[in-house]
This record gives sequence, C-alpha cells and structure tokens, in this order.
Amino acid sequence: MNFNKLLDFYSYICYTTNIGKTMLTKNEKIRQTLRATRAKRITQKCSVFSFKIDLSKLNKLETNTLKMFFVENKRLYNYLLSLENDISSFDTKTRNIIYKDKDKKDISYTLTMPAKMIQTNFRSLQQSLRSLHGLKSKHRKVGKLKFKSEYNSIELNQYGLTHEIKSKNRIKITGIKRPLKVFGLEQLKTNINYEFANARLVKKPSGYYIALTCFENLDVTRTSQKPVKEVGIDFGIKTNLTTSDGEKFNICVGESVRLKSLQKKLSRQIKGTNNRYKTLLKIRKEYEKLTNKKKDKANKIINYLGVNYSKIYIQDELIKNWHAGLFGKQVQHSCLGFIKAKLKRMNNVVVIPASVPTTKLCYKCGKYHDEITLKDRKFVCSCGLTEDRDIKAAKTILFVGQCNNTYIPREPRITPAERKVPQRNRKLTTFSRG
Repeated sequence: MNFNKLLDFYSYICYTTNIGKTMLTKNEKIRQTLRATRAKRITQKCSVFSFKIDLSKLNKLETNTLKMFFVENKRLYNYLLSLENDISSFDTKTRNIIYKDKDKKDISYTLTMPAKMIQTNFRSLQQSLRSLHGLKSKHRKVGKLKFKSEYNSIELNQYGLTHEIKSKNRIKITGIKRPLKVFGLEQLKTNINYEFANARLVKKPSGYYIALTCFENLDVTRTSQKPVKEVGIDFGIKTNLTTSDGEKFNICVGESVRLKSLQKKLSRQIKGTNNRYKTLLKIRKEYEKLTNKKKDKANKIINYLGVNYSKIYIQDELIKNWHAGLFGKQVQHSCLGFIKAKLKRMNNVVVIPASVPTTKLCYKCGKYHDEITLKDRKFVCSCGLTEDRDIKAAKTILFVGQCNNTYIPREPRITPAERKVPQRNRKLTTFSRG
C-alpha cells in the first residue's frame, strides 16, 4: 500500500468516526464565521482610538508588571530569532528561555507574562518569516530579521479575553488583576454601537497607551451631497502644498529651544550613565510632541481636501531625495511625506508619474521651458500665460490628470523639479482632454 492510499484510508476513518465529524464541523463553523465577518466589514467603518494609561493610579507591582511585559516580549522575540531553523519546533507552553545580557553572556530566564502574549509573539514572528519567504520566492531581494533592542508594541488579539472595557474610564488587560484607569474613553460616542476588535499595548516616551480597533456600521440610507470639484496639488519646499485654486499651505514644526538644549546636554554626558539615559528619555518625549504637532496639522489639511473636493490629483514626488539633497532641514520640519502617504491611500486621489515636468511645462500651449531656475518664482510663456510657478504647476498636474493620454517624457527628469538640468531637445507628447 503506497502513501497516497494510506492517506485516503486515514481520511476515510477520520470522517466515519465521531472525532472526525466533530473536527470537520468545527473547521466548517470557523470558515463560515470568517466569511460572515468579511462580508460584514464591507458595510462598516474601521477606527482606532488611543487611550493613555494613568500611571499615577497603579501600585508598584502593577507598574513593574506593565514594564516587564515589554522586556519579556523583547527577550522572547530575540530568543526565537536565535533558534533560526528550529523556530517551528518551539512549544508556546514553554516558559524557560535564554537571553544575552549587555556583556553578551547567556542567562536562563523564566517568562511570567500571560500565555496569550507568548502565542501572539510567536505567531507574529512566524508571519514575518512567511512574508520574507514569499518575497524571496518571487525573486525579490530581501534581507533578514534583526534582533531588537526595544519592544514597543504588544498585540492583544481577542476582545473579552485579552482586553475589555469595564467602565467609562477603565480597561482590563490580561496579566493585571485590576482594570487600568485610562484617559480618552470619552472618544467613544454613546450613540454609536461599536464592535470592538483587537488592540495593542503601546509604549511611548510619554507613557503607555492602549490602541483599540473599533468597527461601526455605516448608514447606507443616508445621502449626503458630495462636492464635484476637482483639484491639483503641487508639493514644494518653500510652499509645502499649493492647490490649483490658488490656496497655499505651509507646514513647519521646527525643533524647540528645550530640545536643542537637551541635545547639547546629552553631548557632554558619559555613555552608560543613568543621567544620560534620563536625558535620552526627555529628548524622545520632545520628538514625540513634534511628531504629534505635525500629524495634527497634516490631518486637518487632508480632511479639508477630502471634504471640499471630489477628486484630487497629485504627483508622485520623490520626497526622500529632497530630504537627502539640499533641502533636508526644510523637509524634516514639514510633514510632506505623511500627507503624501495619506493621500495615496484615499480612493478619490489620482497619482501622476514623477517624470512629468509640471514646473517647466505650459498647460495651455504645451511648450517646455528648460531655462526656468529655482530663483524664478513666476512662470512666463510666449503664449501669454503669466502665473505664480507653484499655482501653475498645480494646474498642470490637474490638466495632466484629467487627460485621457498619459504624458511620458522620453528622457529622465532630475528631482527636485526646480533643479536646473542641461539643455536637451525633448519631443513632447500632446495632451487631449476626455
């Protein structure tokens, strides 16, 4: 009897027995539940709310437990990564691991965190390895996972078991007996019936947070008048965002005086000392504040564009190259990359190629002006068009996006657009509106 016949015989025995029927029934129920959930998510809106844990209401044991969650997850992750080819043989019920201290000596350790955290840590690492293997099988160049010096996010994957809202200001998480007092639960509106999903326990320089994923049903019967106006947006250095309607948005959140003084203080301190570590924490808090300010301004701009325009046209600018070039500080203090990434994820946004010379191309006659430099703040064309260069570039992006034929120049363009390039004879493709 060969292997295939033996396997068929085993399957038949499992099916005819009560155990086999029970297993098949359970698996089929899981599949049906997953299908129903996917169908339901289509008519729901996903939101993530962040709640800060009030550390002043925790005792020493609870504070230490919260801290050790991240320490033990880091040690477990590094231990699993050190197993290399034997990761799949790891038993999630195992609590004895080995980690290396700062002198790179092996130390045996017994995990005290909940079993659910061990399982999610192991499964997330497995998923990362599968993703890398999938990319490698497609002949993509991939690296390898690296050991972590810090673990900042722990998944809580099952509402009601790993986490649960207990009252108007308290959340229970696994591994800590008392519900934790949190700030921000008033973000959940009382008139909306939320469906709570997974959450994440996040460590930031300013404290510990719980990021809870919620789903709410969309009112498909409600009809709202949406705008039918279209707009083109030009990214730039001097003016971060310019619309084809002539509006300009400048986002600049520079380093604070406190941050600069802390950086000077850090340069004078000795590595490895406690005072230097405290200064590092203060610097991280300052950077977190700057990031929050940038995100707040960016979200307000994105919301304004989404409310007032039905379709948005942007250019796929290589902002990373701008940061590495002459304009590093200006790009760093703005939030161009965040706005671009957010806009590209929106359904009503059309992205045109970065190779279109929107700054040097006249959208009226199609003439290419190679002589324009960074100092020229006005665009003047022989056809009679005289306009601010940024507004003109936004209108060109709008024009190109609305055309049926995509413009593709025959020669590569140097980024950023304003940087002067050698004289070339380019053959331009004509545009035609649909």
